[in-house]
Amino acid sequence: MGSEITVNVDLKGIEKKVSPQAFARGQLALASQMKMDMERFVPKLDGHLRASATFDKGGVTYDTPYARAQFYGSGYTKKASFTFRRYTTSGTGKRWDLRASAIYMSDWERKALEGMGVL
Repeated sequence: MGSEITVNVDLKGIEKKVSPQAFARGQLALASQMKMDMERFVPKLDGHLRASATFDKGGVTYDTPYARAQFYGSGYTKKASFTFRRYTTSGTGKRWDLRASAIYMSDWERKALEGMGVL
């Protein structure tokens, strides 16, 4: 229960060149690698947000009530809105997918191709 944040990567160009089974294996390998690489950028106070991460061939999902607010750096209630300014773990913060993709994108591409059996 709670908010669900999903991170997806578009692989439509390669989908035409490999079998559906190989494509699904590549998506799963990519999502697994993304989950591992993004973990160091996910905010960690008690570790619940990091522990809620799951992956499937559709992407990585963080399933806690506050996942959306942490991911975008702000949230709101009926009475007030709020912004996260300080994160207790250094190197973490909002939009961890962008921070991780800037560093690991070439590794993710390689992992997806390996999973598809292209490399």
